[in-house]
Amino acid sequence: MGLLEGLIAYLGPWSWLVLALLLAGIEVVVPGTFFIWFGAAALVVGLLALAISLSWQVELILFVVLSAAAVLIGRRVYGRAAKEGDGLANDRLGRQVGRFAVVDRAIEDGSGHIRLDDTVWRADGPDMPVGTKVHITGHRDGRFLIEPVTGTGD
Repeated sequence: MGLLEGLIAYLGPWSWLVLALLLAGIEVVVPGTFFIWFGAAALVVGLLALAISLSWQVELILFVVLSAAAVLIGRRVYGRAAKEGDGLANDRLGRQVGRFAVVDRAIEDGSGHIRLDDTVWRADGPDMPVGTKVHITGHRDGRFLIEPVTGTGD
């Protein structure tokens, strides 16, 4: 009997519950959501092993199958949640759309710079002199898309 077989035989079903706790602890320390799915599979196998008598080979196969299923389900759930979000949390340019700024370096040949709060940004739009108030209408390729403000706006 090998070391792994001996340890599993000694701990019995509790080995899966210990593994589940270890994987959950790793999930807390390591960024992302990856180890929790393996921890959930280990927890299920441990609970099943406590309820019914299984050989360690069956437990191992069950763990592999449940881990794969949990990872696939987790990716689907988290993938759907990411698509349903507003998507602006990490989109610095997208959060500025709709705001007003001032041309900092003249927009010539469709390209220049604007000042938004205390930051100068690259921008594309119709030619405009320095000091023109502009409205940010969108962004593309890391540059704001702007239009001159007509009338009042703030």
